[in-house]
Amino acid sequence: MSYLSQHQDPRRRIGGLVGTIAINATIGILVVTGLRFSGMVTQREYLPTFDVPTPAPPPPDPEPTPTAAAEPPFVAPLPPLPLPPQPGPKVVELDLDHIIPEVIPRPDPGPSYVPTPRPAPSFTPKAARPSNNSAGWITTDDYPRASLVEGHEGTARYRVVVGTNGRVSSCEVTSPTGDARLDEATCRFIVRRARFEAATDETGAKVLGTYSGMVRWQIPD
Repeated sequence: MSYLSQHQDPRRRIGGLVGTIAINATIGILVVTGLRFSGMVTQREYLPTFDVPTPAPPPPDPEPTPTAAAEPPFVAPLPPLPLPPQPGPKVVELDLDHIIPEVIPRPDPGPSYVPTPRPAPSFTPKAARPSNNSAGWITTDDYPRASLVEGHEGTARYRVVVGTNGRVSSCEVTSPTGDARLDEATCRFIVRRARFEAATDETGAKVLGTYSGMVRWQIPD
């Protein structure tokens, strides 16, 4: 066991003590500095916050005012371009001596039909004719009294339809006298007094017929 440690040099002891103090001082500075740094971080973590209001949107831009469209600049029309002369119609000469006419076949007419000729009539058709004296159909005694007093005269033309029995079935005045009473008396007396032979056809059968005549109304002297 050495005793050199108990009898060390006083210079060495002082140097060790100074080193120890320096180490402790350094540790203390580091501790204090660490505490300050820790506090600063803690204070930064609890910074107060504030609500910032949202700014209002800017007003919309005003609509642009429509402006009248600018008139297009006047452009003078170009003169018409001259066109080259057009060729006329081409004339084609035909050789008529060598043209073969086209033959169109006619449709088959089918069997021909010949109508059977009607037999010649065995009777000559006859028109209706008076069977009694036509002069006695109307007399001066039949003159309407009013027409006689007023002096009306005239000629009435008439047409009658004669039935198969020889009697007048209808009568009409085709040319009046100008006095309705004379015209009415004409048909009235003819229908009552006229008699006829009925008309016949080509077979000899009686058929309807017509007859025309006239009556002259004249005031007797």
